[in-house]
Amino acid sequence: MSTSRRAVARRYSGGDPRIAVFVAGPLILTVLAVSLASAEPPSGATRMNAADAERSGSAIHLLRQAIGRSTFVQVDSPRKGMSLLAVSADGRVVALADQVGEVSGSLTLADIDGAQIGIPMPGLLAASFAANGTWLAVVDGRGAVWRVEATSGRTALLADGPFIGSPIIEGDGSLLMLAVPSVEAPYESHLFRLVPATESLTRLSNRELVYATFPLDDGDLAIVAHEPDGTAVHRLTKTGEELLVDLGLDAVNVTVAGDGRVAFERSGEILAIDAPGSTPRSIGAGSRPCFSPDGLALLIRRGNRTLALDMAGSVLAASDEPAGFAASAGCLP
Repeated sequence: MSTSRRAVARRYSGGDPRIAVFVAGPLILTVLAVSLASAEPPSGATRMNAADAERSGSAIHLLRQAIGRSTFVQVDSPRKGMSLLAVSADGRVVALADQVGEVSGSLTLADIDGAQIGIPMPGLLAASFAANGTWLAVVDGRGAVWRVEATSGRTALLADGPFIGSPIIEGDGSLLMLAVPSVEAPYESHLFRLVPATESLTRLSNRELVYATFPLDDGDLAIVAHEPDGTAVHRLTKTGEELLVDLGLDAVNVTVAGDGRVAFERSGEILAIDAPGSTPRSIGAGSRPCFSPDGLALLIRRGNRTLALDMAGSVLAASDEPAGFAASAGCLP
């Protein structure tokens, strides 16, 4: 798809204002015509300070733990069944969904001081914070992407999409997004860069079925994509693409660290590849791995628990509640 300025519109709501992770598995996801933003903005954002939240019995507490150079954040909420969509880079604010899917839902922004903002949305699929924590990109249940101001809950519809997966917000405010024909039938998935400031949407790769993308430390991108013989990870540079690792069949939930190391799930086991060409090694049982921002730990699911593991498989932290690393780009378990 060529660049289209019609793809993006900025419109703020009036008044006072999951797939959370796109699974890199054998799901068969034609590129869509991304349309002019046209959905009705959510309205009726509500705020509670810490005291009101405590009195109402709806207080949400954030527990932070340093692991290496990253921050592990646990969410203690009386509202069971909430899904953690994103954690700000400083670990002080989380985005929670009362339910993930295509029906109407509520986005809750909870900060470490106890204040909350509730924002009604037309369904919720995923969210990501900007690095400075002042706003986040939210994918609603129809695949439209919104800008949500973290302190006010004010919303702006950026593009109708549809998109799927967790947005990655780059330093200049542009978003890396996976565009699909529809949320219900994502039989193709194409990687785009959405630039709200210039109202542009540009396709970055010719691959027809991209499962996920991750920023690399040198400024390149890692692309997890479908191949005829399975799943592979490619490096996207300014001049083209190169193969990093071929994972073959049955590799799902692929995650890539900033230095290019890869972890993935196969048959209920977490495997890691420390360098291109090296043999996959077992980290242990689990699902849905996600690298910490410093690449020194993995977040996984094991049964009903969220665990942080070192790269040898030892447990560094565990939570029975929603938990994630602050600023993890592109994935949460």
